[in-house]
Amino acid sequence: MTNANERSAATRPQVETVRTRRPARRPVAALGSLFRIPLYRSATALVLTTGANAALGLVFWALAARLYTVEDLGRGAATVAALQLVSMLGCSGLTPALIRFIPPSRLSTRRLVEVTYLAGVSLALLCGAGVVIASYLFIEPLSVPGVVFLGGVAAFAVFTLQDGALIGLRREGWVPVENAAFGLVKIGLLVAFSGGASGIFVSWAITSMLLVIPVNLALFLKFIPAHARRAREPEREFTLSEVGRFSGANHLSALLMGLPDFLMPVIVLQIAGDRQNAFFYAAWSLVWPLRLVAVNIANAFTAHAADDESRAGDLSIKAGLLILAIFLPLVLFLVLASHPLLRTLFGREYATNGDTVMRLLAPGLLAYAVVSLGVAMARVRRQLYRLLVLSAIYAAVSLPVSIALVSAYGIEGGGAAWLIAQIGLAVIAAFSKSTASPPTEPLEEAGMCHAAIPFWAQATAARGPLSGVQPPGSRLQR
Repeated sequence: MTNANERSAATRPQVETVRTRRPARRPVAALGSLFRIPLYRSATALVLTTGANAALGLVFWALAARLYTVEDLGRGAATVAALQLVSMLGCSGLTPALIRFIPPSRLSTRRLVEVTYLAGVSLALLCGAGVVIASYLFIEPLSVPGVVFLGGVAAFAVFTLQDGALIGLRREGWVPVENAAFGLVKIGLLVAFSGGASGIFVSWAITSMLLVIPVNLALFLKFIPAHARRAREPEREFTLSEVGRFSGANHLSALLMGLPDFLMPVIVLQIAGDRQNAFFYAAWSLVWPLRLVAVNIANAFTAHAADDESRAGDLSIKAGLLILAIFLPLVLFLVLASHPLLRTLFGREYATNGDTVMRLLAPGLLAYAVVSLGVAMARVRRQLYRLLVLSAIYAAVSLPVSIALVSAYGIEGGGAAWLIAQIGLAVIAAFSKSTASPPTEPLEEAGMCHAAIPFWAQATAARGPLSGVQPPGSRLQR
């Protein structure tokens, strides 16, 4: 008995030591446990992509301002903006399709990616040709010849779409790596080509071409075959025709959702004038890019929920908690630190005039995140009608409200308009999410129109499905 008591007394200090150390380890362990959840790992990788792009983009344009003349910088920036515009027009509906339909696909994944690439490049080149023709007729000429511009368009379209393919294949860890490489190589080429007026655009185009090759070699030779070997229960098959309808609806939705936001600085410029627009845009340029954090969390949710739709509800709760954990402190920081941030980055006059605008814009980020998650749920459940209704409501309400409030209250009215539109759409998205149910019929019966994938892609739908078990006589195998 005495020996037992002695052993107990001897071990008591060790137990007490362990107990005193455990609370210190608990926050680290809790943080580590978050990264054991696949959805959070994926979302973290994509959020890091946003941060890397923002930081390296800032360095790129700061260097460009010092290495190039004002005229060359202005023309180069306009040409890059045209590149991004035509890429958005060509790929905005196809990237969500890759994220949504790659996870449940298996044997048909390669074909899905190939057809989507071909469709995206074709649409982007068509839009790019329109820009080139316009540059010869009635707008300022581009900083490079038309052929060079179209070559950059094709490479950048594939570069844009490959991110969607990597997310759909659950290889999100590659996305921040390739985007960081894109930013670093682009900066190096910017310096290397600083002797010519075309260096800004050429650095974008060449970097896109250099990264497209290794990423897609890994994608087609390693990632897609590994994805095809994953064991799973067969599901209802998706045809290229259905993917085309989905892409068309998402394309139209992206245009309707993006139009009011892209036009907001233009509305302020036309109503309040260029001086007031400078103050507005200082706050807008700090807040608006942060919406990409919400977009990337929604993309991670889409990829995981599409792989197993029965877990969509549970995953949406996890994604919602992550949104709250990120955006509540972020919004609080932006509201409280708006004046010093603007003063440090832009100067005292910008801080004095743009402080209220930034305080109004910042809470809209949380509402935007709620809307992004609602849009992602609609994509997972293929509720295209709900997706289009949300987009149409936003476009129909946001534009007139923005014009009215900017006319009445100046740039503060612009900030209030964006906040009101985001909160209103978030309420509608949350309500429609609670009342909506998953589709019980194929998309062909939903009456959605063919859109983003061209006729030659839709015609191949008869050759075979895009996931699950192949029907007799299918020639889909590769």
